[in-house]
Amino acid sequence: MPTWHSPRTETAPRVISPLPSYRSSCVSPRAFHVQMRRRKADIMRRTCTALLLGLAALVLAACQQFPGPPTTAVVLDIGHTAEHPGARTPGKVRGKRISECEFWYEYAHYTKKVIEDAGYPCVVCNRGDEPDDERYEAWIERADVQHLEKDEKPGRRYPSRYYPDRVAGGIISADYAVYRQAPAAVFLHHNSSGNGWRRHNQKSIILTNRHNGQPLAQAIADSLNSRCLNHGMPNKGQPCRVQTRYLDASRGGGWLNVCDDAGIPAAIIEAAFLNNRQHARYLADPENARRYAEAVGHGVVHYLRTQSGTVHRRRNTDEPDEGSFGYARESRRLDVPGAKRLL
Repeated sequence: MPTWHSPRTETAPRVISPLPSYRSSCVSPRAFHVQMRRRKADIMRRTCTALLLGLAALVLAACQQFPGPPTTAVVLDIGHTAEHPGARTPGKVRGKRISECEFWYEYAHYTKKVIEDAGYPCVVCNRGDEPDDERYEAWIERADVQHLEKDEKPGRRYPSRYYPDRVAGGIISADYAVYRQAPAAVFLHHNSSGNGWRRHNQKSIILTNRHNGQPLAQAIADSLNSRCLNHGMPNKGQPCRVQTRYLDASRGGGWLNVCDDAGIPAAIIEAAFLNNRQHARYLADPENARRYAEAVGHGVVHYLRTQSGTVHRRRNTDEPDEGSFGYARESRRLDVPGAKRLL
């Protein structure tokens, strides 16, 4: 008897759906719906996690303009940059030539240590890029210098990101002090009164903002007077004096006004003249240089212990400040939003 064979049937490929119906499942309808709710919740959780991670990455990228978290800290700003080091000695002293920027890269960590040992957070910054010179590597690591990497052309002025009617060269350092909510901002510089050697110069000076900075500047001046000036560092018997700056057109005035606007006491250290041979010889000795840097730190600590908390913001209204007179045309040329300068 012939054998009958059933026709061969082709089986369609099985399609696995991420959300199959319970009819194709071997579980009960109730268990199936519980499983589906869990699967949907898991998909939603994964999606939300991915969105949050993406948002966090965007926020992190937006915050990269300034290094470090926005915690309150005393700001020590190393003046100028390694490429444009500021004042220099006319020649070598004790076998080396001193520039103000290089000096503070080498010794700012002593100032920082005095402040931190007293219990106050402190950060050292510089407006420029990290120097390529190998000599700076150990100094940068020791002071943990934060480089703000502002690509500025020498001699050009730029607006503050917080108070855009303030325009100055190097103003990003003052903006960083505002960002760190600094209880004090100290701009570490040296001075010079010419290209040739002189035995005596103008009086040593510390510049400060007029509304909030006098106590800070005076505390630093007193510390330098008692530890360095005329105590190993000849200064013709004269103490370091304090002078306010508030016109943006004055050197450093723009930085000081930004700090005043934010209620931050600020001081620019200009006590040593690098073309004064006696000052230069004093600072060329490593022990003296350390003593000088520590004296600045002791002055900051004395201020924080005795005067901190007495400052106030100046910019509570839209009224222009007279310190900004004279740069109205430049602010408008830069198309600075919110510029309030007058002619």
